[in-house]
Amino acid sequence: RFFCYDVFISQGVYMFKIRNAYIADASVIYDIWSKGWQYAYKNILSQGFLEKRVGSDAVREKIEKFPEKLNKEKTKGNIFLVLLDDDKIIGFVSGGAPNSSECAADGELDMLYLDTNYIGKGVGKFLFQHFAKEMKQRGKKTFGLMCFSDNKSIGFYKKMGGRVTVERPSGEKFEYTMASFLEFDIDDVLKK
Repeated sequence: RFFCYDVFISQGVYMFKIRNAYIADASVIYDIWSKGWQYAYKNILSQGFLEKRVGSDAVREKIEKFPEKLNKEKTKGNIFLVLLDDDKIIGFVSGGAPNSSECAADGELDMLYLDTNYIGKGVGKFLFQHFAKEMKQRGKKTFGLMCFSDNKSIGFYKKMGGRVTVERPSGEKFEYTMASFLEFDIDDVLKK
């Protein structure tokens, strides 16, 4: 499936396409993911942790396992979409069925990452709302997501209607960094 959109945002007009992710997209997806982690979490998580979590070895492993991950997502009926500016992938979003114990919502957004050159230009809002629209088409009314409490993007999520329902330390896996679980009403998100 391909969706094409003319998107008007404050910095001009972009022609975006959204489509399902393909196995061949893995290296671009995980390059964006790695750079996104480094950008967003450089002042939240230690440099050693980031190198281990999103360094070149971790990226290579994610790319190798991507065919299995993508197949698993499709089997579950989950969403895994890429956003293109012309023919260049500039972001992606995935999620669907709830997978966190804190999630009392109908669904859950697992990942949303953008090429860092597009951050702050309205592109994230566009991709976030498209995810909400996809969830609504699947009969969902709400979804949630987990975000580090000190991540600057939590302000974006609150502007999009997110309500913090749980805040807790993330545990040893993420250096005990405080994490917030936010829930969204899909109709609210689509009105923003």
